[in-house]
Amino acid sequence: MIGENYSAALNGQQFVTKERWEAMKQNKERFLKNESENPCDFPYMNQAVAESWIRSRRLGVNPFEPLIGKYVDSEELEMVLYKNKLLIDITQNLFNSFKKLADSSGYSLYLFDKDGVSLLYSGVLYQNKDSGWLAGKPGIIRNESTVGTCAHVLSMRYKCPIQIIGPEQYCVAFKNMIGSSAPILDAQGEVIATLVLNQELINPTFDSNYQKLCIHTLGLIMAMAEAIQVQIELEKKNQYVSSVNNDLRIAYDTLEATLDCIDEGIVNVNQTGQIIRMNRQGLRIFNLEPNRIANKNIRDFLDENSNLMKFVSNGEKTSVEEIICINHDEQPYFIDIHPVLNQDTCQLTGAILRFNHVKKINAMVNRRSGAMASYNFADIIGASKAMKKAIDLGNRFAGLQETILLSGESGTGKEMFAQAIHNKCCPQGPFIAVNCSALPRDLIESELFGYEGASFTGADRNGRPGKIELANGGTLFLDEIGDMPLELQPVLLRVIDNKQVMRIGGRNYKKVNFKIIAATNKDFEKVIEEGLFREDLFFRLSVLTIKLPSLQERENDVEILRNYFIEKYCKKIGRQVPQVNAAAKEKILSYSWPGNVRQLENAMIYAINVSQDNTITLECLPDTILKEKSGELDRKSANERENALLTMESWEKAGIQIALMRANNNIPLAADLLEISKATLYRKIKDYNMKL
Repeated sequence: MIGENYSAALNGQQFVTKERWEAMKQNKERFLKNESENPCDFPYMNQAVAESWIRSRRLGVNPFEPLIGKYVDSEELEMVLYKNKLLIDITQNLFNSFKKLADSSGYSLYLFDKDGVSLLYSGVLYQNKDSGWLAGKPGIIRNESTVGTCAHVLSMRYKCPIQIIGPEQYCVAFKNMIGSSAPILDAQGEVIATLVLNQELINPTFDSNYQKLCIHTLGLIMAMAEAIQVQIELEKKNQYVSSVNNDLRIAYDTLEATLDCIDEGIVNVNQTGQIIRMNRQGLRIFNLEPNRIANKNIRDFLDENSNLMKFVSNGEKTSVEEIICINHDEQPYFIDIHPVLNQDTCQLTGAILRFNHVKKINAMVNRRSGAMASYNFADIIGASKAMKKAIDLGNRFAGLQETILLSGESGTGKEMFAQAIHNKCCPQGPFIAVNCSALPRDLIESELFGYEGASFTGADRNGRPGKIELANGGTLFLDEIGDMPLELQPVLLRVIDNKQVMRIGGRNYKKVNFKIIAATNKDFEKVIEEGLFREDLFFRLSVLTIKLPSLQERENDVEILRNYFIEKYCKKIGRQVPQVNAAAKEKILSYSWPGNVRQLENAMIYAINVSQDNTITLECLPDTILKEKSGELDRKSANERENALLTMESWEKAGIQIALMRANNNIPLAADLLEISKATLYRKIKDYNMKL
């Protein structure tokens, strides 16, 4: 109904007539004198105006107050003006054009924000005789709670243009004013401000010309509001475009800087391989200047057997290893291929190629897989002449290129020696250890030499480098070399001689440069006589030989190592270092230690966990040590005796003994510590013939 009323007003069906003016004056007097009257029932009353009168009264607006409205404080006004700067700047231009007309005709023009705070004024300043109040000062608050019913209040409320006459306005200060107002809306149709044009009528004539003038005034304020609204949208669009362009420039510059920070070559190519752009690292890889990539094609740098462009043309997201040739220098690179599609058509437009040198990838793989050497010669404990001699030889041989063979019984520290030699000669390179006896016979070839993609069933699609390839720039440690299959020995010999390796299923040799250290606990003369090891490979591996002494050959090192292992383990578990009584010391020194240093360390760990009252006694030592008496044990090989020591049964029995000791022979508590059932614990105690 409200919309229909204002549509009628805009169509000129409600004129500013004398009858309407006089009727509204009477309606106003009637309403102000009698609070029980409902203005909605008055003649000539617009329902929106009547409802606003009622709200104004409820809000406590004094219609006779000479000081109309109130001001915001200076800080708040500053914020309001700053927030509406664009609106004010655009409106000011229109107000400047309107100023001459306003000055000559007696009109006044206002701009209010959505809260009714005056932002701008143009025209005649009306002064209230009683208060001296000037209407044109910015910051005055004119909303329904301060001035009651007026044109811009209703215009904001109903989001439409409106014109009301003096008596319709709630406050008597506006009794001779005709107010024409139009809202300024944002893109979502919400009010952001209103324009108000006031006309003062001292002696209204109410003739047809004046009625037309009023209608034209409403049309003028509507046109101005529309012009401001359009101009604001244009300015915002221009600002948006400018902001987007600026954001795009910032994004582009940021992307450029980011790509240049990446230590991988990033190359963008189209479907034919034409290079579109590349980052700084890419320019370094291909030895190009930024202005020289326009006519370059990635095919110019690829091997004739390359499959790279096949994957690019097919839009495949994959990784390949390729040889890149720059100025006759061939270098292996690992290349990630990421297809680029048109976002609108989803058609393939090219690819992003990411280049990583194989040497860098191998180094990363080695670090992730723990292929690093942690021991130095300073970490090798021992004061015996035999050990000092071995350490001296290791230091001297480390700087030489020849292969080194470490021989000695199991547990003498061959891998520790190998790591120390590596850290002496090439600490920055990888340390790749291969246990030739631990690898399955059918896998050792692929583990050592690697393979190309699809070389055999189950092979990785992209192939995989072997241990020899991964050792490039570092050390290849071949432990238990005497157990290497006979059929692979000539291939290894060729690699050692030529420093080249070919993967299984490969077509090209790859250059490798590494130091070889081999280790064995076997009698090579016997192995060679039995035809299990090639004599020429043995001679090639044993150019420099270091014999690591057994623990029995190391004089007083047993005592030194005993104390070292006890202190090391106690520090690890945060326990006070226990004393070793005389009987235990004597047994430790007299024992033959067939498992060498490894067996001694394990025995000390066991003794610490079994000991009570912070003392290691004879009874704390493992049963294997306690049972040894002169002439009572067969002289088994060191390997056999070490294996007997390290059986699962012996460790399980030791674990049960420790749990029972900590639980004071409380079976349920000991079972909880071992995370097994009580029935299982009883059965194992019986199986091991243990006494409670």
